[in-house]
Amino acid sequence: MRRFYIILRNTRVSYRLRTIVMPRIQLLLGLDDAFGRAIARGVIRYAKAKPDWKVYGYGRLFTGELAQPDGLIVRAETPEESKAFSAMGIPVVDVACAYPGTGLMEAYNDDEETGQRGAAYLQSLGFQSFAYGGIEGTLWARRRSHGFFDSLNKDFSLVTQFERPLYWWRDPSLDRTDLKQWLQSLPRPTALFAANDIVGLRIIEICKEIGISVPSDVSVLGVDDEDLLCELADPSLSSIRLDCEGIGRAAAELLDGALSRDADTIAPQKAEIRLPPMDIVERESTRTLIHGDPLIVRSVTWLRSNARKKVDVGDLVATLPASRRTVEKRIKAALGCSPRQLLQRYRLEYAKHLLATTDMPLDSVAQSSGFTAIQRFYSVFKKTEGCTPAIWRRKNRKNP
Repeated sequence: MRRFYIILRNTRVSYRLRTIVMPRIQLLLGLDDAFGRAIARGVIRYAKAKPDWKVYGYGRLFTGELAQPDGLIVRAETPEESKAFSAMGIPVVDVACAYPGTGLMEAYNDDEETGQRGAAYLQSLGFQSFAYGGIEGTLWARRRSHGFFDSLNKDFSLVTQFERPLYWWRDPSLDRTDLKQWLQSLPRPTALFAANDIVGLRIIEICKEIGISVPSDVSVLGVDDEDLLCELADPSLSSIRLDCEGIGRAAAELLDGALSRDADTIAPQKAEIRLPPMDIVERESTRTLIHGDPLIVRSVTWLRSNARKKVDVGDLVATLPASRRTVEKRIKAALGCSPRQLLQRYRLEYAKHLLATTDMPLDSVAQSSGFTAIQRFYSVFKKTEGCTPAIWRRKNRKNP
C-alpha cells in the first residue's frame, strides 16, 4: 500500500493526505467530437504502461458520474466547471485551457502558433484581404486570433472579424442574419480563418445559402481537423490538425507526476505542457490561388494536380510559355519557394495523409505520393518533419 502526501503551494489547489492502492483516474472530456476522443486515446495509451491505474469515465462534470476519483483529466468549457474542478482538492489536469487563473494543471495546444500557422498558409495562397470568425469568451480562441493577427502584422481593427459564443455557432436553430450581412460585406476574394471547425463549417453553410462561392470568393480554414465532418462539408473544409493524442499523453504525464510526488516535494506554482499544432490538411475550401500573374496560377495548379505522378520541374516548364529560369524566378518571388520545393510540399502532404490513415507499406506510400525513390522519400521527410516516416506514423495515426 502506497501513501502520497501531495501539496501544491502558491495556487488555489491543495491536495490532502490520501492512501491510494490503485489510483482511480477519471476522464471528463466529452467524447462527442474528434478532439475529445483523440485526447482520450492519448491518455489510454499512456495508462497501458501503468498497470496500477484504473481509468474510467466519460461525459461532462455535472452528470452525476463522479465516484471519488484520485485524479481527473478534464475539458473545462464553462467558468462554473473550472471553479468546481479547482475546489475538488485532488489533482486535476485541464486540456481545454479556456479560462485563465484556475490554478489547474494544463496540457493544451499552442493556440498562438496555431493562429500563426493559419495566417502563413493563407498568405501563401496570395490573399491580401483577411477575416476572422471567432468564439467569444474563451482563452484558446483569443490566443488563436492574436497569433493570426500578429502574423499578418495587422491590428485587430484592420482585419474584419465576427465573434459569437460557442453555443451560437453550434445551435442550428438560431437566426444568422448578422452573419449573412457580415459575410456579404467582405471584399472579394477574402481568406477567412475560423477559430475551429464548428465555426468554419457554419460559415461554409451560410456562404452556400447566400450565394458566396467557396473558395473563389471566400476561402475558409478551420482548426481541429474533425475529419469526417470536414470531408462531408460542401465544399470540404481545410483545417489545422492538432496533436490531440499528444495532449492526452501530456495530461496523463502531469497527473502521474502529481500522484507520484513525495510528501516533502513542493510542486511548482503551475504545471503546464503546451504542444504545437501538427499540419494543415488541405481540402476544397482553400484550393485556390489568388495572384495577378497567370503564370504563377497555372504553375501552382499544375504542380498540385500532378504532384503524385512521376514528374519534375522540367515537365511543368514544358507546359508554359516561359523558360525554366523565368518560371523559377517568378514563383520564388511570389511564393517564397522554388517550384521543386512546392512539388515536394504537395507530395509530403499526401504522404502524411497516407501514413496517418492507412497501413500502406512505406515504399508504397513513397510511390503513391510521387517520390521516385524510397531513399529520397526518407531524406526529404526526415529533413522536413524531423523524424522518419515510421516514427511520424506511430505518433499521428488517426485510429488507435
